[in-house]
This record gives sequence, C-alpha cells and structure tokens, in this order.
Amino acid sequence: MKLVFASNNAHKLEEVRKILAPLEVLCLRDIGFVGEIDETGTTLEANSLLKAQAIWNWLQEQGLATTVSGVFADDTGLEIAALGGAPGVYSARWAGEPSNDARNRQKALCELAGVQDRSARFRTVITWINQHTVQQVDGVVNGHMATEESGNGGFGYDALFIPDGYDATFAVLPAETKNTISHRARALHALRELLLN
Repeated sequence: MKLVFASNNAHKLEEVRKILAPLEVLCLRDIGFVGEIDETGTTLEANSLLKAQAIWNWLQEQGLATTVSGVFADDTGLEIAALGGAPGVYSARWAGEPSNDARNRQKALCELAGVQDRSARFRTVITWINQHTVQQVDGVVNGHMATEESGNGGFGYDALFIPDGYDATFAVLPAETKNTISHRARALHALRELLLN
C-alpha cells in the first residue's frame, strides 16, 4: 500500500514512516508537488481536510491518483486551558509570520506568567482521502506547560510541554518514548488501524 503524506516536514515524516511501517509513505517532494497549500481553516479538522483534498485533487489532475492508495494530511495544535484553548489551530504562527518556534515558545511563557493552571493538551487531526472515502481520526495527549524551556529534542512547543505521567518535556524524552505517547502517534495509530482493517 502506497500512501501520500501531504507534508515535506522531515521531523513529521520520520515519525510517520516509523509508525506506519511497513506501509510505504511518500511525501510531497516524492510526488513532485511544489505548490503551497493555504491553511485557511479555523479548526484543525478544516485545515487537515484542506491539505488532504488539495493533494488528492492535484494527483487526479496529474493522472496519478490511481498510483497510490490515498492521501493523508495532519494538522496539530497546542490547546492551553488558561488561554481558552489558544493557540490551537494557530499554533505554528502564534507569534506572527514567518512561523518561528522560539518566538512561539516565548509568547507561551509570557502569556502564562503567574498563571497557576498550566494544563494543556496537544491534539492532532488526520484526514484520509481516496477514491471512495474521506475520513478523519484524531489523537490527544494531555499534560501541562513548564515554567521554562527544557531539552533540545523535538520541535515546536516540545521544550515546554510535559505530558501527563512524566516529569520531563517532550524535548527531553527520548524520541522512542515520544513516538509512543504523542498526539501525532495516537492519531497515526488510529489511521493505521483504519487502513489495515
């Protein structure tokens, strides 16, 4: 089974290929897609669908849709309880354009200065599209925001997010641990189950 993942993000692609093995996962570079997809949705579900639909439509236009089993796209957001669920769908560009992980983490620390309730969750929504169906699955990991950055691993808000049941941030935890408990891992396992059943 050959799948197209609507991304060129190297971090995500590595995680996706590990979890979905032995299924073959192609990225946008592999299929020759070089355009930009505007993420104009106001929810994770909408953005995930926008990306998957755009690539599926492109494959059909190129006459390549029959060469793959389908397309999937993800969208992820950090939802901080004390901030009413922000940054949510705007997580990647919360501190402004262009997106910058360090500035986003700094903004989170500033917004949470003096806040007692630091509970948060990461949520990933994956949309799967092929000739017969459009389906969505999601994955959630609950935790809380640290008061300072810790660790060099991962990306995004990983240096601030401590998952429930652990006393270290995602950026400190080994990749193998993160890949078993993360929001994306949980969504990918749900996708794997959907595809293999």
